[in-house]
Amino acid sequence: MRTQFSLQWSVMPRDLRSRNLQSELMDDPSLDQSAHQQALIGLRRINWWSRTDTVVWRAIRRAIADRKTDSPVTILDIASGGGDLAIRLAKLAHRESVSVRIHGCDISPTAIAHATEQAAAAGLKNVTFLQCNAIEEPLPEPQYDVILCSLFLHHLTADQGAVLLKRMSQSARRLMLVDDLRRTRLGYWLARLGCRLLTRCHVVHVDGPMSVEGAFTTDEAASLATRAGLENVLIENHWPERFLLSCRAAAGGVHADH
Repeated sequence: MRTQFSLQWSVMPRDLRSRNLQSELMDDPSLDQSAHQQALIGLRRINWWSRTDTVVWRAIRRAIADRKTDSPVTILDIASGGGDLAIRLAKLAHRESVSVRIHGCDISPTAIAHATEQAAAAGLKNVTFLQCNAIEEPLPEPQYDVILCSLFLHHLTADQGAVLLKRMSQSARRLMLVDDLRRTRLGYWLARLGCRLLTRCHVVHVDGPMSVEGAFTTDEAASLATRAGLENVLIENHWPERFLLSCRAAAGGVHADH
């Protein structure tokens, strides 16, 4: 077993100076449903370890601090996967007595079914999930207070990414957030180690490091935001080798509270 582990770790990443965008196993529509669900469970552990939910929630809290209405804060989580981020945000909001209504959308019916089950098991009636291809289809509702995506940008080409950022900013009343991996050597090895320590799922073992190879650097993410016409963009790096891109919605998407 020790020899096998050493052989696995002898494989070095490709040159990380440029993106190596590949088709990941979870992107395959023919992936066995059981394997897909196991991957979603593995990713849930990894997302818990990254504490991305607390980073995202802090940004949301800052953006809604001056709201003058008691109506729920509406949040759309694009490419919500197994629903763990949406569910954790709902729990954080409840802990701080903030009323929220969260929708998650994903292209995968397996992910939607899994996320719906997880939300029901947590007793959350204010978190719902629906199937949607966010790149090719209209977003589920005309406007949300906050529109976010996590670990989705690295799946896209630069052209697709710019289109997504623009659409998110135009449909968000207050804030758009993008949280994703950074393409760094440290990030690669953290993904390789973390995926093996936190889950036995082969799909996650393969896709984790591959995702880092396809990820954007913070400079590339900033250039992507410029291409999308975004202004006042803030990019903050956080553990583990991730970035959070945030900006107030474009002028056309900003609406007063109602």
